[in-house]
Amino acid sequence: SLVGKSAATLKRYGLTGVAVQDWDGTEGHVRLTLYEMSDPSAAYGYFTLQRDFPQSGADNLPLGTLGFRNSSRTVFWQSSYVVKLEGEAKATDRLGKVVSENIFGRSQKPTVAELLPPNNLVAGSEKYVLDAAGLDSSLGLDTSKLGFDDDLEVSTAQYSVNGKIAKLVLLLYPTQQVAKKYVDQWDAASPTDQAFRKRVGRLVAWVRGSKDSQVAQNILSSVSYESKVTWDEPRPDLSLRTVILTIFSFIGIAMVFVFVVGLSFGGLRVFVKSWFPDRVFDRASDTEIIQLKLDQGLTRKELGQ
Repeated sequence: SLVGKSAATLKRYGLTGVAVQDWDGTEGHVRLTLYEMSDPSAAYGYFTLQRDFPQSGADNLPLGTLGFRNSSRTVFWQSSYVVKLEGEAKATDRLGKVVSENIFGRSQKPTVAELLPPNNLVAGSEKYVLDAAGLDSSLGLDTSKLGFDDDLEVSTAQYSVNGKIAKLVLLLYPTQQVAKKYVDQWDAASPTDQAFRKRVGRLVAWVRGSKDSQVAQNILSSVSYESKVTWDEPRPDLSLRTVILTIFSFIGIAMVFVFVVGLSFGGLRVFVKSWFPDRVFDRASDTEIIQLKLDQGLTRKELGQ
């Protein structure tokens, strides 16, 4: 009842709750609609869908993380919230500032939105899409062949290269194998579009709205993606039983080592005495070596005059 036909899309992005309230102040009447989303990425996505580019203009409002104003409607995104204010600009700015100061948490864009290259980007044209309904029909893409059923995430933006306008579509799939599957299908269906596409791992970049291959290559050359793989080693079991077993294991190893060394030394002594008698061990005469002789008494030796 609140958002009409876009209710399914709002739920898809991860709506947690909505609050609506009216304020009357000296600057005028303001209606506040506060959307709480599941995380900052979901809030950013719904915020971009609210933006009617280019009518809304660039994100240059000093409210929240990103914001825009369209006529009497002011919308901004911050952390896991999307705030919509309807009323006079002076009144909405004052109330919006109070609301923004009471929202805590980090405002983090989704990964695919962060991958949009900044060169030649038209500010305020970015969109984050999770379902076919949120994709702009002007892109001319068959949404049934993109793979939204495979947890596809899409980010789109408009670019201006030497005065020529084109749109970039970034498709982020869960794995690079899934991305390759769809790229192979598109290449087989339309080989001429290969000059306007680029796949890097699980990311696919597609330039639409322009037939100029140089413009497409200029945009695609700025698209990059690096996969990050992490490996979490299981934590060792540090229970008392494990500690005691470890200690006694080391003691056993030390005892075996001492026994082997002693046995080896004894065997070496027997071998040497058998083959080299009276030459190394148990010799009948002492050899001339320096001795301290600490057990002898003191002998005074003085030089006579």
